[in-house]
Amino acid sequence: MTLSLLILVPARGGSKRLPGKNLKQLGGKSLIAHTVDAIAQSGLQAPLLLSTDDSAIAEEGRRLGMLVPFRRPDALSGDGATTASVVLHALDWYRADTGADPDTVMVLQPTSPFRGGNIMRAALDMLARRPDADSIVAMTANHLPADKIFYADEAGCAIPVGQEARRPVYQPNGSLYLVRCHRLREEGTLYAGNILPCVSDPLRGLDIDTLEEWKMAEALLASGLPPERQSFSAGPSLVEHTP
Repeated sequence: MTLSLLILVPARGGSKRLPGKNLKQLGGKSLIAHTVDAIAQSGLQAPLLLSTDDSAIAEEGRRLGMLVPFRRPDALSGDGATTASVVLHALDWYRADTGADPDTVMVLQPTSPFRGGNIMRAALDMLARRPDADSIVAMTANHLPADKIFYADEAGCAIPVGQEARRPVYQPNGSLYLVRCHRLREEGTLYAGNILPCVSDPLRGLDIDTLEEWKMAEALLASGLPPERQSFSAGPSLVEHTP
């Protein structure tokens, strides 16, 4: 089954923890350029849309060949705006421009410069093979099982998040979201319906939001990236136990 696709890169200009991060040079390229390079490596043929509120980011996007048809409104540019609301705004533009939604939208945050292109193809293939799934989220496997990960209750006591020692635990790393557009519109979230984890290497999935993470990215780039994985599926036995 072939799914039509829109690729969206959300990149606002108002980062507080790491100011100017989306245009910051990592290995001689902006984070946006790293994302565009990964899309080219994937070989996916789809409209590539940049959603931003910042003129300098918009200029960089156009230089890289991205579509920048609108300026993101102020209501979707503050700290309180959700990524899902930004994606829905972009989908509304796409529907007005083309007359229909694509089957799927892939969201690639610039703060994950090492994701590579293989995970994009893997996620789209995974969703095409699984009509029962509604969204794919890039995740990193936690090396501890659910019964060894804790939260604090109202009394401050540590309570395990799960009781099954063999249940694998994953956490989203922010490097990729892929969702069927009709389910996104119905639920208003990128974590829509039945979610499949697309498990990636933690270094490839590094999300840069702080100066410390930026320095980690520089060190990783200098030392050499791990090779891209060819398979990103958690596998049927693990998917069944995904919390």
